[in-house]
Amino acid sequence: MKKFLVILFLAGSWFSGAAAAPAVKAELSSKNITQGSVFLIKVFDKNAERVKIKESVFPLFAGKDGVSKGVLIGVPAWWDIGGKYALEIDGKTTGQIIEIAGRESKTEKIDIEKSKLVTNEETAKEDKILRQAIAELKSKKYWSGSFVKPVEGRITTEFGIKRTVNGSQGGVHRGVDIAAKEGTDIKAANDGVVTLARKHTLTGNTVVINHGAGVVSVYYHMSEILVKEGSNIKTGEVLGRVGSTGVSTGAHLHWGIWIFGVDVNPLELIEKEIDF
Repeated sequence: MKKFLVILFLAGSWFSGAAAAPAVKAELSSKNITQGSVFLIKVFDKNAERVKIKESVFPLFAGKDGVSKGVLIGVPAWWDIGGKYALEIDGKTTGQIIEIAGRESKTEKIDIEKSKLVTNEETAKEDKILRQAIAELKSKKYWSGSFVKPVEGRITTEFGIKRTVNGSQGGVHRGVDIAAKEGTDIKAANDGVVTLARKHTLTGNTVVINHGAGVVSVYYHMSEILVKEGSNIKTGEVLGRVGSTGVSTGAHLHWGIWIFGVDVNPLELIEKEIDF
């Protein structure tokens, strides 16, 4: 499933295009979407199967009301700024236009002990396993309503920060770091299935939860893991405890959300109305 980046540039908070009578009515949840943000497409036809934006196609999932379908989509950071694309449902245009836009980019410098910096075949294998867990698509929607913050604490590194590590380019931070006392409980952000629960060299004790309908959450650097792979998880259930395992400079939780393989700002799933 292809990755994509979009921003809506619409007149209202919920909008239905009227330029040409759409084959199916659809609503778009926000006009203020930027890189790393999320938005919801709700389609009022229980028989609709997919939506398309540019060349990216996304499946639709049954809504709670029994007569609509929806999909939550993430906005990645690597598509051209300024593009305008039509929203299609099952091959038919709705008359709605989606416009791409950027976001302010911040930078951060960090220093890590050289003994903790690792680049070898083992970390490459672990990274492949982690990426496979993040990319796995489950057709069932387990999550419901807004997500919850997995641990209370100060945000020490925001989503999307460009990092310089020991003076060299270190990539982009694909989640938020939440500082907390070592041993603090870490809770599941929403219902789902544990698809990964093991220790990795870079991310330390790591848990991945698949929430279904394209949404996955990750939890890194735990001092200990308290769940097993394959377990069904409920919102607020304790997954493990805050630590500083792997490549880390202090006790904290790295919490990330990925939607159809696209990293997004996890705080938006707390702040926005995202359910359908």
